[in-house]
Amino acid sequence: MSEVISIYDVTTTLANIDANKARLFVFGGLALICNFIYFGAGIYQGFKHKVFSMPVCATLIFIPHDLLYLMMFDKWFNVYDHWFCQLFWVGLIITNLEEFLFLYLTLKYGRKELMPQVSQRTFQTLVLLGLAGVFVAWYAIKSVLADELWLFTFGWTVWFCIPFVIPMMLRRNSAVGNSTLMWGAYIGMALCYWAAVWPLAPFFRSPAWLALGALVVVWALAVIVVMKKLQSGSPVKDLGAVAAAS
Repeated sequence: MSEVISIYDVTTTLANIDANKARLFVFGGLALICNFIYFGAGIYQGFKHKVFSMPVCATLIFIPHDLLYLMMFDKWFNVYDHWFCQLFWVGLIITNLEEFLFLYLTLKYGRKELMPQVSQRTFQTLVLLGLAGVFVAWYAIKSVLADELWLFTFGWTVWFCIPFVIPMMLRRNSAVGNSTLMWGAYIGMALCYWAAVWPLAPFFRSPAWLALGALVVVWALAVIVVMKKLQSGSPVKDLGAVAAAS
C-alpha cells in the first residue's frame, strides 16, 4: 500500500483560511490577476510572432493540473462546500482556457521549430498523446500527495515552467514570445501567492517552501536579464532552420 505524503491538516487549514479571509482575498486575488496577465501576455506574444510562447513541458502539465481540479466540481461544491475552493474553481476556468490556447499555439506553430522532419499531423498527434500521458501521470501523483486543497501544487506549477524558458530562448537565439509585462506579472503572481498562503499551515513558512519561492523570483529575474540581452522578433522561418540544422 502506498504511503501518502502529508503536507498540512485540512480541517485546521480551512479554519486558518477563514481566519485570514481578508489576506486571502487581497493576495490570492492579486496572484490570480497576475496569472491572467502572465498567461494573456504570453498568448498575445505567441499569436503576434507565430510561435509557441509557453514551453511545451509546461503546457502539458498546466492543462492536466487545472483540468483535474475543475473535474472535481462535486468535491469543491458539495463535499467541502467552502468559498475558497469554489473561488479557485471559478478562477481556474479562465486559466485552463488560456492554457488550451497555449496548446493551440504549440500545435499550430511548434512543429517547424521542434520537429521539422515530421508531418504536421504526426507532430500534433504526438503532442496530444503526450498530453494524455501527462494527465494520467498527474492523476497518479495526486493520488499519493496529500495536498488535499491543492495549495502546494499551485505553487509548484508556478515554478515548473521556468526552468525551460531560458533554454528555449537560447535555442532560438531570440526572446520572441516573451515580454517584460509577462515576466513582471509572473513575479507578482509568485510573491502574492506565497504571501497569501503564509499563515495557512506551518509548511508554508518552512525553509523548503520559502526557498522555492525565492528560487522562482530569482530565476524569473534571470529570464528577464537573458530576454533583454537577446534580440527579439526572430522570424519563424529562422527558428525552423535552427531546428533543422541541429
